[in-house]
Amino acid sequence: MKSVAIVGFGRVGTALATALDSFGYTVRIVTRQPQVEKKVMFNQKEFAVSRLDEVVKEVDVLFITTPDGVIKEIAAQLQDMKLNIKAALHMSGSLTSEVLVPLAKQGVALGSLHPLQSFANVEQAIKNLPGSYFTYDGDDSLIEWAGVLVKELGGVLNILPSAEAKVIYHAGACIVSNYLVGLLQLGVDCLTYAGFEPEQAQEALLPLMKGTLNNVSSLPLTKALTGPISRGDVEVVESHLKAMDRELPAVKGPYCALTPVLADIALRAGGLTEAQYNKLLEILVQVN
Repeated sequence: MKSVAIVGFGRVGTALATALDSFGYTVRIVTRQPQVEKKVMFNQKEFAVSRLDEVVKEVDVLFITTPDGVIKEIAAQLQDMKLNIKAALHMSGSLTSEVLVPLAKQGVALGSLHPLQSFANVEQAIKNLPGSYFTYDGDDSLIEWAGVLVKELGGVLNILPSAEAKVIYHAGACIVSNYLVGLLQLGVDCLTYAGFEPEQAQEALLPLMKGTLNNVSSLPLTKALTGPISRGDVEVVESHLKAMDRELPAVKGPYCALTPVLADIALRAGGLTEAQYNKLLEILVQVN
């Protein structure tokens, strides 16, 4: 199935179109608006543009790369059309393939293929997509094809065990990707209070973050964790909390929320004794 159409020419859709085109797929872009342009240019590459009701009669696979709230709307439109496509997949991280079930009555194989990646803009999306992990849920008949596609992208395919697992999987992805930005903001707030300019604070913290990513890329989490909790320096943590309570109470909440997570890792690593672990939890109760 080397003929595909992509509904949604945003960050993910553009990255997917660019990648598939480079691997010899015939790629068409779908517009749900009255067609004005017959073609669209990106990076000096020309893609044919079609209406949704036209393209579903002419391609093998339909990818839906729109925002989550639009996917149900598109599925509702598709169920009223004559479909000659063999498969339809969306690329939402939180929705399962069940959102496309209305299409099954026409014999269309259904799936959800989500890249476990961050796409801040189109250029970064094109750069980041190859080599990513992808998760799949949906019809078994599409697993082999999805595996080939992901392999062409240089990625790794993981089959989710159930539809229910999709939401928790997506929550984990959001914690690592989105919350990382929030953690950087908290760090910038602390360094700004300590006299840094905000831009300088971010610049100063980035090498630290990159160093930590280097650590976790080559070491288990129990070995990669550094800092006072990993060493059992309970007094240092207590001093942090007292200072934040006085000067930066908005930072104290996230700090307290994550401390037990780090304490559990440190306890497993042996850097934190049972007594120190219990003392940390006791301090958290007292400051809250």
